[in-house]
Amino acid sequence: MNNKYFSSYTYFLILLLLSVVVNSQRTLISLRTKLNRLKVSEGSEGDNNVDLGRDSSFFLIDWLIVLRKSYFADDEDETKWMLFLAMSIVFTICMILLGIVLIVNKYIMIQKEEESSEYLRIKEEDDEQNSRVELSFEDIQVVLQQKKKKGSRVLLDGSIRGTAHPGKLVAIVGPSGCGKTTLLEALAGQLPYSKNLKVYGKRYINGNDVAGILPQMAYIPQESNFFPYMTVRETLEFRANLISIKKKRKEEILQRVMDQMNLSHLAETIVGDGGKKVRGLSGGERKRLMIAIKMVCDNNNDIPSILLLDEPTSGLDSYQAKQVVATLRKMADESHKTIIAVIHQPSQQAFAQFDDVLVLSEGGKQIYFGPTKDVRKYLQQQSLSSSVDYKETGTAEYILDCVSKVNANGGLEEIESIQRIHELALKAKAQKIALKSSSDNGARKKRTRRRNKKKANWFRQFTLLFQRALRETLRGKTAILIKVAQQIVLGVIYGGIYKLDTNNQSSIQDRIGLLSLIAIGSMNMGMAGTIRSFPKEKSIVARETSSALYDTGPYFIAKAISETPLLGLLSSVFSVIVYSMAGLQRSKFPTFCVMMGLHTLASEAAGLFIGSVSSSSDIALALFPAVAVLNIIFDGKNISSENIPSFLKWLPNIGLVRWGFEGLTINEFQGLTFDQPNQKRRKRGPPSFGTGEEVLDRYGMANTSVLDVVKVQGVMILSFWFLSYLGLRLNRQKYMNMQQQQPEKEKSSKEKEE
Repeated sequence: MNNKYFSSYTYFLILLLLSVVVNSQRTLISLRTKLNRLKVSEGSEGDNNVDLGRDSSFFLIDWLIVLRKSYFADDEDETKWMLFLAMSIVFTICMILLGIVLIVNKYIMIQKEEESSEYLRIKEEDDEQNSRVELSFEDIQVVLQQKKKKGSRVLLDGSIRGTAHPGKLVAIVGPSGCGKTTLLEALAGQLPYSKNLKVYGKRYINGNDVAGILPQMAYIPQESNFFPYMTVRETLEFRANLISIKKKRKEEILQRVMDQMNLSHLAETIVGDGGKKVRGLSGGERKRLMIAIKMVCDNNNDIPSILLLDEPTSGLDSYQAKQVVATLRKMADESHKTIIAVIHQPSQQAFAQFDDVLVLSEGGKQIYFGPTKDVRKYLQQQSLSSSVDYKETGTAEYILDCVSKVNANGGLEEIESIQRIHELALKAKAQKIALKSSSDNGARKKRTRRRNKKKANWFRQFTLLFQRALRETLRGKTAILIKVAQQIVLGVIYGGIYKLDTNNQSSIQDRIGLLSLIAIGSMNMGMAGTIRSFPKEKSIVARETSSALYDTGPYFIAKAISETPLLGLLSSVFSVIVYSMAGLQRSKFPTFCVMMGLHTLASEAAGLFIGSVSSSSDIALALFPAVAVLNIIFDGKNISSENIPSFLKWLPNIGLVRWGFEGLTINEFQGLTFDQPNQKRRKRGPPSFGTGEEVLDRYGMANTSVLDVVKVQGVMILSFWFLSYLGLRLNRQKYMNMQQQQPEKEKSSKEKEE
């Protein structure tokens, strides 16, 4: 656009704005005349932009004139005309601004497309640089403070130091009990918290000090626990969904990870529980799946750069162990991962895959750190004596023979082994190991920041967790069939023994006995099933929540809701059988089903609470008998309220059996009438009851209604659920913080011992 066109039409736009302000038809006509004169004076220069602008201006003015004539009088309705023009101007300005935004956005997109190749190249270089992480550590010491008489026990003596480089495999070897797993957990920052433990040392990531849990790290424990009925693909997909990977990229990422871990042919195979009850993956395949889970990330920056594995080959045959080590070797070579693994009794072929080795001896003493190919030569140079024929012994076995203490009841051979280990430990302290500390590379601190992974929102977490919980419940067909069979058998037993077709005086005791047994049996089955299974599931959930995959709240709500349908089904099966066979009041059957369902759900909620506060299944099962006995004692009929000790008077208020029994009893006895015995039996026998209300009054239930029981059961269910949630929150795994300096007293005592 030339300067002459710009100045002419700038003048026109000013006049147009003035015409709106003056707001008259005469001004618009005058403006059109002036614009026409401007057209004649400029002439036609063949500029398409000028013609387009001029024609647009004429069209706009003509439209305003026609509109003014058609809908508004010349000198009337000035307010309406003013309002109309104001709204038109606002609308026009908004459209212009929107057009500007679209044009600018399009321009930016074009610029991005032009620079995309260069941008991706720089990003890939940066991701590649960030993914290469060097881990150095020194002065690692772990001390267990025991009772005063026993003194402190040194798990790691403070001599531990070394460096793990990107693209390298580092093995930690040593005899059992020398502190290999303790060292690995200390390096990861995931040593379980204990008030009796003290942890000291320094760790560096690319030369920068690190505190707390190691960033850009994946710690893989020895035990690999999974939900047994999920397939390999579903297990990986569950993690991908929780970290909000888009659908288009998800399939690509999952396939890449399965190919990398050699799991593609097992994608639709259920994981199983290690062959205990549900057959699925083998031990080596489970180990590889454990690694694959850590590798499911949306971008390279989120993929862990450091892998710490605790005995990944333990419990596997030589072939499976070789496959796992080969997978680690491939990851180190292709992805430049920094990998440290505790290895127990590896084969010579598997051990040779490692680049460096850190050798520990009993008492947590470091014996050697350096290249794997040099460790045998290093130990042979120390003139060590041993009964083993070294030429026929693998390197790993040779190392263990050199650094293990011989147990000979204080004999000469034991003394020689202790002296040999002591000399090796002293020489290891003099060994030169290059460490990259914070003073060497302080400028790269921001590369060691722990990235916050993208996490799904609360509702998305709940949906995914509910789907998983429901899938696990429904796929356990064997467990469901066993539970259904239990309910059928119990229903048949109860219904076959108790016959309540008559309303004589003896049927009162039979009814009380049957309903009491039903309440006790339902409580035992509801609590026991949950107590056995929940602590095992809790270990998986603890691992996933510690990785910030999801929160405790959506998990627990999904868990509680997903089990309700099955509990209702089992309760209904039992109710139909026992009700029809025993001959209870037919008109009260719907209420009986509701009371049974609530009682079972309350028992299951109590089992969740016990499981949530118990650290293991053994502890939960040990608590179960005591809880069950207390519930039976305070069930409302085994002891009168007046004789309950004062400090236990609150127990009947939360008694599962008590409220279950009361609900069933009130429902059954209300409205019943009983046959009266003859005069002679009445004088000799126990007191007789004419109505069900009299029986309820005898057992202290006359002032309680079914609705009252429903309310109490509902409150108990919600209360146990809330307490279970708090138990999970408060019992989350805590880890030890590594202190960088030892107290002077411990330093001096350590020096004296040396």
